[in-house]
Amino acid sequence: MVRFKFYITNEPNLSMMKLFNQKPISIVSVLTVDSIKHAFIRMRRIVITACFLCIAFATTGCSELKLSNKNGCRNTCDSETMIIGCDDRMVRPGAVNSLTEEPWSFIGKFDGLGCTGTLISNRFVLTAAHCVSTLSSTHMIGFALAQKAKIVSQRPYGTYGVRRVFFPGSFFKDTTENIRAYDYAIVELWEPIQGAAPAVWGHVQWTILKNKPVFTAGYPGTQPDHGVLERPWITQGHYHSSQTYGWINNGESGLLYTDLDGSGGQSGSPVYSFLLPSEHDGPGVIRKVIGVLVGSPKSACMADRDWVARLTPGAVEHIENVINSQTDPWWDIINLPQSPTAGPGEAWP
Repeated sequence: MVRFKFYITNEPNLSMMKLFNQKPISIVSVLTVDSIKHAFIRMRRIVITACFLCIAFATTGCSELKLSNKNGCRNTCDSETMIIGCDDRMVRPGAVNSLTEEPWSFIGKFDGLGCTGTLISNRFVLTAAHCVSTLSSTHMIGFALAQKAKIVSQRPYGTYGVRRVFFPGSFFKDTTENIRAYDYAIVELWEPIQGAAPAVWGHVQWTILKNKPVFTAGYPGTQPDHGVLERPWITQGHYHSSQTYGWINNGESGLLYTDLDGSGGQSGSPVYSFLLPSEHDGPGVIRKVIGVLVGSPKSACMADRDWVARLTPGAVEHIENVINSQTDPWWDIINLPQSPTAGPGEAWP
């Protein structure tokens, strides 16, 4: 008797099943006309449902659908590179409107600093602590939201000067999970970015995240295709099933293991997952930033682990204190010199 299997795979494109926490179909049955018909009906219904969910937030695009899988390659790991399996990073599609389509609309490149940041309020940017903790008070930094490429004409919002940076006093440059869990920072701009839509960000429970795919988008210093510099790239991965450091000191901090690809320049990038309406407060399917890509030591990378400083309830509370101008001894603060705001196409500083 002949038996067969049907699969929805993620080759060559990322299956919608993975975006919305659906498992691939595996059907084994007797080869009959009815069994074939019912199997394809089932697959079609799930694909249509998943596509409908994507359409529900089509105003922000679905760049994630173009991502391919990671199988069949050795890890590439050194002090600047963490590529786990095949490098599946994808450059921002040329047709995407980075002013309106997420995640491109809420990420940006720092000028004078080799890192990525996420707009979380009209003048506050989330990034990695190791990017800013050693800055001097004379260091001038700018932030170019939704930057498309290195030249200033590719900065649709222009460039905004950085006023000061906040990073946890408990952080120092180290290679242990307990310390790198504090590897997040807040950058305050001199002026708010008018007309920009910040990312949805905050704490998400592990029970919601654990079976979801995870994504990050940022600005690698070395372009994977060796093309035009300082273009943004996106990649997809998974959360590890075991998270030894995901919840530290009753939620004061946390660090998540993922198999995301990254390299120098992507530090500080947002790490996010898709949430269904039942998984967040509000309507529709959303991307929610749950942490910051911080990189990992070579030994961790070789074990398929790229680290993410998690936005735990404690971290969220301290970040909200900064945004709301409340005094919080949690933070070390570095004040930077006055710097201008440059409009689209204008040189900075």
